[in-house]
Amino acid sequence: MKQIYTIKGAVIGAALLAGGMATVSSKVVYIEQDGVRYYWSNTKTNVEVTSPAKGSTYIGDIVIPASITYEEKELKVSAVRSSAFSECVYLTSVTLPSSVTSIGDYAFDSCEGIKKVVMPGVKTIGHWSFRNCYELESLEFSEKLTSIGNYCFDKNLKITEVTLPATVTNIGGYAFEGNPQLTKVTCYATTPPAIKKGYLDGDEIYTIFDDADYGDRVLYVPAGCVEAYKASLGWHHFRDNIREIVSGSVSTPIEHAVSVDVVAFGSGSVRVTCACDTHVDIIDLNGRCVKSVDLKQGTAVVNGLPAGILVVNGVKVLVRP
Repeated sequence: MKQIYTIKGAVIGAALLAGGMATVSSKVVYIEQDGVRYYWSNTKTNVEVTSPAKGSTYIGDIVIPASITYEEKELKVSAVRSSAFSECVYLTSVTLPSSVTSIGDYAFDSCEGIKKVVMPGVKTIGHWSFRNCYELESLEFSEKLTSIGNYCFDKNLKITEVTLPATVTNIGGYAFEGNPQLTKVTCYATTPPAIKKGYLDGDEIYTIFDDADYGDRVLYVPAGCVEAYKASLGWHHFRDNIREIVSGSVSTPIEHAVSVDVVAFGSGSVRVTCACDTHVDIIDLNGRCVKSVDLKQGTAVVNGLPAGILVVNGVKVLVRP
C-alpha cells in the first residue's frame, strides 16, 4: 500500500521497489515549538527558522535553541530562512545559537523595533537582511563571518560604529547605505574584503555607503595594511581616513606618548629601550594584543612572542621564529 504525503498542496506517493521495499519520499513539515516555527525536510537532520503561520507574528524577545525534538528525532537548528522575521514590528531581540550559520535574504527586513540580534555562529548574511531596523543598537558579528549581502544594513539609524572580524572576505554593495551616523568602521581582515560593485546614475561604483563620498568616516585596519586598503576598490573612498589599529581594543587605538626603540633579539624576542618607565603593548597584525608589560627606564628583553610582524607601542618589528 502506498503512503501519501501532502506537501504545500501537492500529493506525492512513495513508490514501491521491485523487492517490495518502499523508498522514502521527501516531504516538508512545519514544526512550531515554544512560539517559533521551523521548516523541515524529513530527509534532513536539521531545521531552519521560518516565518510565523499566516495571521501570526513574532513579538518580544526570542531565544532560538540549538536543536529541537520532533517525532523522537533531534534536529539541529542551522539557519534563518529568507524573510523569517520580516516586518515583525513588535520583535525586540533575537538570540541565535552557534549552530545557526546563515541568515537569509530579508530575514529581519523592516523589524522596526528590534534592538539586538545575537549571532555567534553566523558565517553568511543575505541581501537586505537587516534593512529598516531603525532601533538596532549594535552589530556584534561572529568571528566566523565571511560575507555580507547587498544593502544588508540599510537604514540602521542607531548604529554609530561597526567592527568586522578577520574572516570577512566579501561585502555587498551599499551594505551600510542610509546610515549617516555610522562614522567608524574597524576591519580586522589583513586582506581587504572584496566590495561588490553597484551603479549610481548609470556609472559603476564600489561602495558600502550611499555613494563614493565617505565624508569624515574613519576606517581602522591591522598594522601594515593601510596601503592595501587604500588601493582596494570601495575601501579607497576612505582616502586619508584609514588608520592602523595599534591596540587590542577596537574602540580607541592607543596613542603612545613615550617613544621606544625596538629591535628583534633572538627567537621570539624583542629588545626594547625606553627613555623612562612606560607601559608597552605588543600587537599582532590582526590587532590582537599578544603581550602587555610595564618596563623600567633603560633596555629590557621581552620573550615569548609569536614570530612575524608585531607592533610595539606603534613601532613595527619582525620577530624571528
